[in-house]
Amino acid sequence: MNVFFVCGAPKSGTTWLQRILDAHPEVCCSGEGHFVGRFTAPLARIVNTYNSGLALETEQVYEGHPYYQPISQAEFDELAAGFILKRMSARADAATRWIGDKTPIYTRQLDQLHRIFPQAKIIHIVRDPRDVAVSRMGHSRRVGVSKVFEPQTDEHRQTIEAAVALWVEAVTAIDAFAQAHPTLAHEVRYVDLHEDPIGTTTELFRFLGAPVEPVLIERIVAATSFKTLAGREPGQEDAASFLRKGVVGDWKAELPPQSAQFIADSCGELMRRKRFAA
Repeated sequence: MNVFFVCGAPKSGTTWLQRILDAHPEVCCSGEGHFVGRFTAPLARIVNTYNSGLALETEQVYEGHPYYQPISQAEFDELAAGFILKRMSARADAATRWIGDKTPIYTRQLDQLHRIFPQAKIIHIVRDPRDVAVSRMGHSRRVGVSKVFEPQTDEHRQTIEAAVALWVEAVTAIDAFAQAHPTLAHEVRYVDLHEDPIGTTTELFRFLGAPVEPVLIERIVAATSFKTLAGREPGQEDAASFLRKGVVGDWKAELPPQSAQFIADSCGELMRRKRFAA
């Protein structure tokens, strides 16, 4: 089975990308497995405690000749890989040849994923950080932060600063991984999914090695369009929905000039590298 992971800064379109991948009949892409943060990291602490206990008993009881050797990194990785593969395969069927998981925060855990799955491919989605900030503001409002769209409030400032910090961290991390492992990394620009969904989706599945027949790609694009998923035309906002608006460049209407400038100043070089005009 071919394995891949999807990541990106929060509010960059990772869920949309997951749904596109999962719409392919030979691809199963689930969401928010958080396998490193919620499984392998706690497991590592348990294994370290176990190994420490063995070491103490080896010294105090068996005079350096234990019955059990400590759990090695290779054994740990094999255990972790087995669990993760079983979880990701739970939704797979006989036609599935690629399995993956979308968890945005994997941008912080690429080295661990690569160690456990050396051949796994990483798919990263990147979005204009100004639109990321607006999407984050919309999400914050949806969960009860009432003043996030008011420029002079602490809620607005903190949301913008958090969006910038996470965007820079995510993009920097994936760029470093892609430089070290160029054949294993593929970047999708959110704007390209909007402006050229057929071409961008074709390149996405071509990177995995999955079939890319035009009729199939057209069907996937239609099934995962904003109109299909949200039941609204792009631009028709529903502030209570996870799929809020479905447009590119919303920052021009929603961000106050000082916030837009702060983001451009903070992300300028990376924005230019990703072809977002600062």
